[in-house]
Amino acid sequence: MPDTLHAYRHVSGIYFPIAIGVFAAVVLALSSLLVAGARRRERPSGRSGAHRFELFYVLALGAVATFLVVVTFRAETPIDRTVASPGLRIKVTAAQWSWRFEYPGGVSVAAVSTWQPPVAEVPTGVEVEFAGSSRDVIHGFWVPQLHFQRQLLPGYVTRFDLRFDTAGHYGGECSVFCGEQHSQMHFAIEAVSPNAFQAWFSRQRSRLGGTA
Repeated sequence: MPDTLHAYRHVSGIYFPIAIGVFAAVVLALSSLLVAGARRRERPSGRSGAHRFELFYVLALGAVATFLVVVTFRAETPIDRTVASPGLRIKVTAAQWSWRFEYPGGVSVAAVSTWQPPVAEVPTGVEVEFAGSSRDVIHGFWVPQLHFQRQLLPGYVTRFDLRFDTAGHYGGECSVFCGEQHSQMHFAIEAVSPNAFQAWFSRQRSRLGGTA
């Protein structure tokens, strides 16, 4: 999948100047109409260029909206795809007010209502498939550093891929208000080299009494 951070920056870099331009055009048009109305003494005849102007801005705004829809779908579609054979599969379960990351072989990391949750490790440079669901209400799986967010729904599995090309700490949290301890519903992901991840995973398996 593409880099979600750069995909977001690319789209926002297009949206922001267009939003400023549309806002400036609307303010200018309203100002012109107010000034013209204040100066006009006679009653308008109704035979003006108003209809042509309305047609112009309807077509212009329609063209802008169509362009933004195309840009958004072109950026979003690759992000929504999942690969057939990811390097790692992790099951994510959200509940009031906790997160659980379950790896193959019974290894799991749980975070319960804390600002400093235990760390779930992932290898860098590979596709990691997350299968997310909720045990109660809607929760949001949000990784601010990646500008990535997915809603996890009760009774439904949301699958998405993330690729961590840069090693480091990635903090996450619930982005949908879910109750009184929502503000403490954090999780932490640590991206490490594949060798370091394998060593960590082997230690976790050993603690369970399994084989490395």
